[in-house]
Amino acid sequence: MNEFTVIQEVARRPGQTQREISKSIGLSLGMTNLLLLRLAKKGYIKMRQLDWKRTEYLLTLKGALEKTRKSYSYTLHTIRLFQHIMESTRKVVGAEYAKGARRATVVAWPETQKVVSGAVAELGETDLHLDFVENFKALGARPGLVFVATEEPAPKPAAGQRFVRLLDIEDLRFKFPE
Repeated sequence: MNEFTVIQEVARRPGQTQREISKSIGLSLGMTNLLLLRLAKKGYIKMRQLDWKRTEYLLTLKGALEKTRKSYSYTLHTIRLFQHIMESTRKVVGAEYAKGARRATVVAWPETQKVVSGAVAELGETDLHLDFVENFKALGARPGLVFVATEEPAPKPAAGQRFVRLLDIEDLRFKFPE
């Protein structure tokens, strides 16, 4: 992932120095140096000496192709991720609805809330009401069914709470293909 971040930064602003790249992407100078050397060895970037202590870095054609390939992979992953969230949400919420649940709270980040809302709307159950909170702190001890759609570790349920996970978080983690 860090390699891709460096490739993106070199593509975004060609000709930057190592120090500028390091500062821009938030990695240490040593880690940035290691990544730049690795990317140069792979042929993704070209290093050009400006003077005795300054080097600039430029993306090669091979680097541009790698950036495109990884961007494409990330886009496909994102599409699959949304499909997975939608499918999992419909399945889990539908099962709870079939058991009689008509009201629940969902712990999810704002971006995930939109996907969960869309999936629940597709169920077409107009008498199902969901409240959304961004984290467990905001949930507090509110009793009832709680759908969990966040990476935040769930605390022990308070009295009268029942947690049901909407997503398997491990399925959501993205790993760049080699």
